[in-house]
Amino acid sequence: MQPEQSPAAKLNTLTLERNIPVSVTIELTRRCPLSCRHCYLPETRGRAAPGSELPAAQWGKILAQLAEAGALYLVFTGGEPLLRPDLAELCARAKKLKFDVRIFSTGLGMDGALALKLKKAGVSGFEISFYGRAQIHDAITGLKGSFEGSLSASRLLKKAGIKVRMKIPLMKTNLPQIGWLKALAKREGFGISFDPVITAASDGDDAALKFRLSSRQLAKAVNLLSLSSSLIPHPSSLPSPPSPPSVPLSFSLHPSAFGFPCGAGRNVCAVDPGGELYPCLQLPVKLGNLKRERFAGLWKNSRWLKKWRSVGVKEMGKCASCPHIDFCSRCPGVSLIEEGDVFAPNKPACAMANALYQKSSP
Repeated sequence: MQPEQSPAAKLNTLTLERNIPVSVTIELTRRCPLSCRHCYLPETRGRAAPGSELPAAQWGKILAQLAEAGALYLVFTGGEPLLRPDLAELCARAKKLKFDVRIFSTGLGMDGALALKLKKAGVSGFEISFYGRAQIHDAITGLKGSFEGSLSASRLLKKAGIKVRMKIPLMKTNLPQIGWLKALAKREGFGISFDPVITAASDGDDAALKFRLSSRQLAKAVNLLSLSSSLIPHPSSLPSPPSPPSVPLSFSLHPSAFGFPCGAGRNVCAVDPGGELYPCLQLPVKLGNLKRERFAGLWKNSRWLKKWRSVGVKEMGKCASCPHIDFCSRCPGVSLIEEGDVFAPNKPACAMANALYQKSSP
């Protein structure tokens, strides 16, 4: 007899089966005060211009359409969303539409007044990236003083009553910082999660891959970390969908459980600063622009999405018969960017699945 599903699992299953976009990530800007060495955005590394950004009024219309389609969880990210002077206004609009609103940020630019304003606007949580002690952190971000700025912002947000989670992208340069970072989170009263996979940039540039953990280092990270909420098993170097305790959503879902490769374009989607709709931030397939077309029409009628939603395990080739499939969270976006095929195995997913498999073996 199968155990009864939790309310969270029921919601996840229901939205996947009915293609309800319950979790949406919105990039408000590609501008950022940092130039992180591993960033997946070409704009922050100077390879592309930040591009145009929709005004608050246009975002308000899009948010209403997303709410109408069934979206519940909303992340504002970037770049750095704090560079938008209308951020609190956008959060308040989203809250009125009954969204759970979260922000992924560096925290730079935060002050006490803004923290209180965001709390009043209904923001439920911030996720802020940390990399280790100040010297390590600042070397990775490319900005001296950025560690102190992010820590100060986190303290101000906590004081204002907003939950803070430290998000740790793990790489060769900061793997030894795990213990120190966990101690910092405990001392400050922050949540913490570790993302063990660095990915190539969305424009295909693979310079960041030299920072990716080796298979041996990845296995070490898995052994050092609890395999619960502190370890994010899907490959995502920066923004990811929200994971509130009640709704454990992710980009990648086990095919053996649901019969398809991924939740992107099924119950997860993303929108860039100019209004382009994507299956998710990690899967850079343009579905249409919400400045010109309504969300409901694109979500229902996109040829790419129709084809994608018809995909089953058999289209996954080697992955379908892999003995580690129950431990795998292969991201098709990483496969597309690094291997040129959404259905191909990708190295970080294989290494992660093997590490988790070895960890579980007696």
